[in-house]
Amino acid sequence: MLLFAGFLFLAGCGSNDTEEPAEENTESTEGTEEDASDESVEDKEGTGSETDPETDTEGTESEGDTSEEESTEETEDTTGEDRGTEDSDRDDEAEDEETESENEDGTEEDDSSDSSSSITDSASADSAESASRDINFEVTEEPLTGLDGTEMTSMFEMNSGLGEQLSNAEESDAALEEVLMPKEDVSTYYAETFMVIHVFTGDSEQPADSDMAGLTAEIDESDAFEVFSGMFDPAESAVVPYAYANTDSLFVYENGMWNDYTGQADAEEIYYGSYSNLYDAFMESADVVNVSEDDENYYLHNIGSEDVLHDTFGTLFSVEFTNADLAEQQNGVIGVVDKETNELSQVAYVSTAPGVVEGERLHIEVSSNLDNYGEYDDSGITVPEGIYE
Repeated sequence: MLLFAGFLFLAGCGSNDTEEPAEENTESTEGTEEDASDESVEDKEGTGSETDPETDTEGTESEGDTSEEESTEETEDTTGEDRGTEDSDRDDEAEDEETESENEDGTEEDDSSDSSSSITDSASADSAESASRDINFEVTEEPLTGLDGTEMTSMFEMNSGLGEQLSNAEESDAALEEVLMPKEDVSTYYAETFMVIHVFTGDSEQPADSDMAGLTAEIDESDAFEVFSGMFDPAESAVVPYAYANTDSLFVYENGMWNDYTGQADAEEIYYGSYSNLYDAFMESADVVNVSEDDENYYLHNIGSEDVLHDTFGTLFSVEFTNADLAEQQNGVIGVVDKETNELSQVAYVSTAPGVVEGERLHIEVSSNLDNYGEYDDSGITVPEGIYE
């Protein structure tokens, strides 16, 4: 089943199956299930580890090309009469190749430093390449404390620092509607959403089972919704092309090519963590969302057990618990808004619950980031090459 509905996870404890497809969110994609089994989210392999083995990171591809050239040149048949001259020529060529290789390596290192445009950079050249991303999914604990003193624990490195920022912020008199930029004012931007799921047993601080997933997206909401999305492949530690969609078309990258799925899902279903959806989630939760501020940011937050947070943000990211004691479920959300621009830059969603099996605990954490507002206003978002040919 394709990730048309974003992250279709049901976290469960008591077995190795920590994720299941959310059936209520998959009706619109039933026609694509058999044709797109490689992109399944029915088990852990569906988080991107089963990507096309022909798709490598930029660094790997470059290294492969270089080594192949060297191998070819080193094994050419030297049937000329003056082998000494040819050997000298080979030495000169090897030095030239070594210099070129060093220059290429330096260029790659510089290019890989800009993680926020990872899918864009690779796509601009071929629109079907992967781009290296080093995402730390290991447990990284940090306390999150609400205004009433309620505490939760963040365990995702991508959300690190939010607990300290929130603790140093002061309660604000600003209203939620004043803080968030109206969604009608948003045009183009880059977004990415990463998720980690942990199952703990006993008193262990290390999870007995974990899962992870991630999507990136260039998005245009200025007129009709248009998106070019990438998917994180943990096996390659890279973002690989996933889908392109607008109001008239839907193409999904699988098995080394772009395949036409037009009519089988709406563009908005390719990436649920859009600005408009996040804006709506905050507004639907407005009665329980607190506003704090420091010199640079507003913080929209609630740390506690409010069901509405799971009904809004949990539904937005399509995450649910199974085999858990929902009466003891805790939910927390933190949104970071730039005070100068009113741009939403990050949303963290955390949900925990004890398992129905004694001694088991479940933890779901999402980190959604948005930046480069207006980045594609002039150029437009990436349209993969050849999809309309």
